[in-house]
Amino acid sequence: MKRYWDASALVDALHDSRVEQKALEPEQWTRAHALVETFATLTGGRLGFRYLPDDAAALIRELTQTMNFVELDAAETLGALDVAQQRGVRGGRVHDWLHARAAQKAGVEELLTDNLSDFAGLEDGFSTMAP
Repeated sequence: MKRYWDASALVDALHDSRVEQKALEPEQWTRAHALVETFATLTGGRLGFRYLPDDAAALIRELTQTMNFVELDAAETLGALDVAQQRGVRGGRVHDWLHARAAQKAGVEELLTDNLSDFAGLEDGFSTMAP
């Protein structure tokens, strides 16, 4: 199944072997920004654990080595911002909105996230699921 992984789902994959197996399947997608968000989560300690930066980087690299990456260029990002109001996007939710637009661009069937409510109403051609 073709899936897009946000940072919360990538963190789950690093802590749950069942989720990790999904991440290693073919046709898994994410974007470079999700790697940065995952690194911040792993090294920040907000979730009750804290990795050393070198360890976090190595884990992320290993997990995503076979993933496909999709990016939005400047025109696509500006186009997404133009429709933000129509989709109820304000403030920090813009990050979820851009993940959703990247997932749409990749043509995935599912967007995996722990933050289902953050993506409510942002789906377009895919469903959101917990990993």
